[in-house]
Amino acid sequence: MKRIVHLLYSGLGGHGSVFFSLVKADTEHQYTTEAVFCGIEEVRKDYILQCRELNVHYEAILKKRGLDIGVYFRIYRAFKRSRPATIFLHGASFIFPAVIYRFFNSRTRIIVRDTQAHHLKTKREWVWLRAAIFFADNIVLLTHESLQGIHRKIKTKRLDRKAVIIPNGLDTSLYTAQPLRDLSGGAVFGIQSRLQTIKDHPTLMRAFALLLKKMSGRRLRLRIAGDGETMESLRNLADELGIKEEVEFCGMLNEKDLLDFMHSLDIYVQATFGETMSNSIMQAMSCGLPLIASDVWGVNNMVRNGDTGILYPSRNIEKLCESMEMLVENNTLRERLSRQARIYAEEEYSLKRLFTRYADIY
Repeated sequence: MKRIVHLLYSGLGGHGSVFFSLVKADTEHQYTTEAVFCGIEEVRKDYILQCRELNVHYEAILKKRGLDIGVYFRIYRAFKRSRPATIFLHGASFIFPAVIYRFFNSRTRIIVRDTQAHHLKTKREWVWLRAAIFFADNIVLLTHESLQGIHRKIKTKRLDRKAVIIPNGLDTSLYTAQPLRDLSGGAVFGIQSRLQTIKDHPTLMRAFALLLKKMSGRRLRLRIAGDGETMESLRNLADELGIKEEVEFCGMLNEKDLLDFMHSLDIYVQATFGETMSNSIMQAMSCGLPLIASDVWGVNNMVRNGDTGILYPSRNIEKLCESMEMLVENNTLRERLSRQARIYAEEEYSLKRLFTRYADIY
C-alpha cells in the first residue's frame, strides 16, 4: 500500500482541516497516510485526537521562532523513518528536506500545496515557492486566480506543467445546516479564524459596536473563535468600545466544539484582508449560515454576492454594519442565502470530489 506523509502546521489553520478531510475521504483505505506536524506551537490536542480516532501515525516537531536550521534535519529524519512514496507539503517552506530525502530515494514524489494569499507572502516565502516549482512534481493551487497570480510574480514554464487546481473540501455530512432561528429578539454573529493581523477582527468589532447602537432593542452577541497574536489587543478593543459584555472570545476549538460553535450562530461574518480559499467560509456555507464577508482576493471567488452571501468593501465599518442589520431584519434574504450556500457547498466541496482529484496525482 502506498505510503503518503503529510507535513503540515501544528497549530490552527486550514492545513489540518484539509489533511483530515483527505484521510476521511479515503473510505476504501487505498493509502497509508501519516502526518508530521511542525511549527512554533505545540500540536493541537484536537489533531492528536483525530489521528488516534483515524488510526493515523503522527510525529510532532517543534520549531524555534525565527531561523531554525536544526528543524530541517529533524524533518529529514522524520521522512527517513517513514520512507514515504509521496511527500505532501502543506506549504513550500520545507521543500529542501523533501528534496534531500528524494536525492537518496529517487522514486519519491513531492507534492506542494500552496495556500497563502499572494499579497500576504513574504520575500522568503516567494523564494521557497520558486524552489518548490523547480523541484516538486506537482504544485497544488486552490484557484485559477492563484495560478495567474504566481505567473505575474514568477516567470517560468515549469509552473504550467506542474500546477494542478484542486479546491478545498470538507465533510458536508458533518457540517450540516440547522433550521434558521427567529431573530426578532436578537441575533448571534460569529467568526472563527486565527487571531492575527491578516484577519480584520477590528473592523468587525467596530461594526458590531455600531450595530448595537442602531438596534438597541435587540439582544445581539458576537462570538469569536480562535487564538493568536492579536488576542490581547482585541480584548482591549472590546473594552475600549464598551462591548466586552456582548463579545465572547471562545478560544481554540476542537472539531466537535467548532461544529457546536457554528450551529450556535445566526449569521457568519468573515472579516479578512485576504485568503486563498477559506475553510471557515466553506464550513459556514456547509452549515447553511447566512454569510457576510470582505470583498477581497480569495473570498469574492468563493462567495457570489447576493446569492450565496453578502460581500462588503474591506475595512468599511459602515457597510459591514449595514449588511449585518439587513440580514437581521430581512428573513427572506437570510433564508435564500442559507439555502443557496448549502447547495453550493454540497456541489463544490464534497469529500468525494476532493479525494478523486488528489488521487490522480498521488
